[in-house]
Amino acid sequence: MGIVVDPDARFNSTAPIIVIGAGGAGAIAALAASSGGANVLVLERDAAPSGATACSSGMVPAAGTAEQTERGVVDSPQRFADDIQAKANGAADAPLVEALTHASAQVLEWLTRQYRIRFELVEGVAPGHSLSRMHALADRGGATLLSSLYSALGTQGVRLETNARVTDLVVDGAQKILGVRYKRNGSVETMGCATLILACNGFAGNRELVTQYLPDVRGLPFAGHDGSQGDALSWGAALGAKLADIDGFLAHGAVVMSLRLPLPWSLMTEGAVQVNRDGERFINEHEGYSESALFVLAQPDALAYMIYDERVHEIGLTMPNYANAVSSRVIKRAATLRDLADQIGVYRDGLEGTIGLVNALAFEDAADEFGRQFRATQMLLGPYYGVPVTGALLGTEGGLAIDAAGRVLRENGSAFANLFAAGGAARGVSGDAAGGYLEGNGLLTAVVGGYLAGKAAAAQVRS
Repeated sequence: MGIVVDPDARFNSTAPIIVIGAGGAGAIAALAASSGGANVLVLERDAAPSGATACSSGMVPAAGTAEQTERGVVDSPQRFADDIQAKANGAADAPLVEALTHASAQVLEWLTRQYRIRFELVEGVAPGHSLSRMHALADRGGATLLSSLYSALGTQGVRLETNARVTDLVVDGAQKILGVRYKRNGSVETMGCATLILACNGFAGNRELVTQYLPDVRGLPFAGHDGSQGDALSWGAALGAKLADIDGFLAHGAVVMSLRLPLPWSLMTEGAVQVNRDGERFINEHEGYSESALFVLAQPDALAYMIYDERVHEIGLTMPNYANAVSSRVIKRAATLRDLADQIGVYRDGLEGTIGLVNALAFEDAADEFGRQFRATQMLLGPYYGVPVTGALLGTEGGLAIDAAGRVLRENGSAFANLFAAGGAARGVSGDAAGGYLEGNGLLTAVVGGYLAGKAAAAQVRS
């Protein structure tokens, strides 16, 4: 990845706005810019665009939506912001949190009104949230959401070029973006632009950058999108952009690595538990899936085992990732805990003792030594289910520092003239530690952050 300083550069063609990356953030940014009257070109490195959004649950948190009102949920952007900061221990960038939470309902309403992408409020309260605010399409899943966005791009007439690997940003002497160079179908092409939006994800798939910036998690296997190679980070660093929350990352403590598939952590809030090979629990499973990954990695064989019952299984079947795991036959079922233990390779007596204690706590509506509160309505009763999982790295939360409109910032706090970033390319709202990730933060920054960046870029081009 390089920066070419050439004030007199000539280009094969030009586009008012170029978006690098056609994941969720890039697609939303392109839609927002196009609906704002700008002509937009999206350059995607892969043959079939997807991105981290396609690997996600597809659940977008938003506060004050019509869907919440219909269900009697009284929410507000401030309450949402408070939940984000509580999880991040106050370390999330306050202006960015405020911008995202205040625009969240507006963006979902815009997608519904403009492109008929209809969201519904997901049942239950996600870990770390104070009430129900996760929204998803009826079919669930990030791939479904992304497919809907691509259909909207077609309707809007946005040009999308795949197999377009951007190699260099071309700038003038004042670091204003003039255009890009990219490889496509074996040839090098150039494209000039008035404004550039970086939406090409983070750096979790680049082991060299992970080792450099996140040495504590270099031992975690990677289960995110392979396109997360740190292109935006490298370009930004070369330009002198400020890097923010660079120690932050998104991991997951319940990944089926043979499928590179994270299982829904919401199953934990429904009653599932995690044990190690000895059948012993080792964490409060309600604390969050990102921070759990390193605890799982510390267990024998770096494995944990999700244990639950028929009731939780039925809930899981409504979620695409879980349904995929079931169809892949990695989940085991047994009438008794001892039989389940034999199937998944867990110490029988340990598992029986642990589930017995869990049910005793649930019967009393009591909390355990880790601080997890159990409920009588969530006692685990046969038949039982189990699946071996591990901890894995999914993405990074640090990236280019941006303002509330997505403008990339220099070390001195000034904004680059015409450079924006969104999604994994930019800093998130989880602070600088794994424990700061609140469920849905990734899609919040992709969907709402992409919208804000695209809207601001279009306004800049118009002016």
